[in-house]
Amino acid sequence: MYSNSPFNKYFFPVLGLWIIFLVAIIFYLHLQINSLTRLWEIAAISSLSYILNVITILYSKFKNKSKIWALAIYNLLFIPSCEEFTNSTIGISYLLLSIALLLLLDIFTKSSQLKYFNIGMLTSISSLLYFPTITIVFLFLFMTIIYYKEKINISQYIAGVVVTMILTLEITLITDSFSYLNNWINQLTIPTFHFEYQIPILLILSVVLIFGWISQYSNKNISEDLNISSQHTILVFYLLFWILIYAFFMGDNYALLIFVSLPVSLITSRCI
Repeated sequence: MYSNSPFNKYFFPVLGLWIIFLVAIIFYLHLQINSLTRLWEIAAISSLSYILNVITILYSKFKNKSKIWALAIYNLLFIPSCEEFTNSTIGISYLLLSIALLLLLDIFTKSSQLKYFNIGMLTSISSLLYFPTITIVFLFLFMTIIYYKEKINISQYIAGVVVTMILTLEITLITDSFSYLNNWINQLTIPTFHFEYQIPILLILSVVLIFGWISQYSNKNISEDLNISSQHTILVFYLLFWILIYAFFMGDNYALLIFVSLPVSLITSRCI
């Protein structure tokens, strides 16, 4: 799914899109955020997330027309949901999952030998920040086992998860920060299901999911290349798990749709 084009080819497109995004997000949030430091903190986290995902789209092995569609869909989903970055835990969780997904999709041609260890740590930290994403920890483990069968990769991933949990427990005991654990446990509460908008959202995402599965086998550009097929499947499963998360944990927070902005844009652009 991803090309080996030099980064220089996309430097100016990424820079241009980032400048437009940065101006838009600052203009949108400055009316809500009084602290300039807090505003730039949100802008930094959201900008880094945006840049990473735009790079993923631009490096995708699509025709230019498909990339334009993917960028358009991504911006339509991402920018209206940027208010989610005002919640630091969810904003950082989104950034960490974006990095982990990029690593799992092999977008970087030269990756660290500890790639899967890093993926395990990133997803684990994300789940400690926002409980529902703990399901993504198990999803990425499943994807690692299915598509990356080398035992060292699986061992690294599990080690990353275990090390993160041990360090978190040690820090909690040393700093006596048990209130954090209480706050994390409180996220186990399942909010009220809002039929009026959760059902339409889940239906739309389910349609995208179905078309993604159909493309998996009907689109020869996907089905005839094992690497592209496996990467496409990761995106489809990632979307599936977020549909399940939305069904139980979305409540009235529709801005959580930001988490599916990338998989929906990439899957949909292949179906157009």
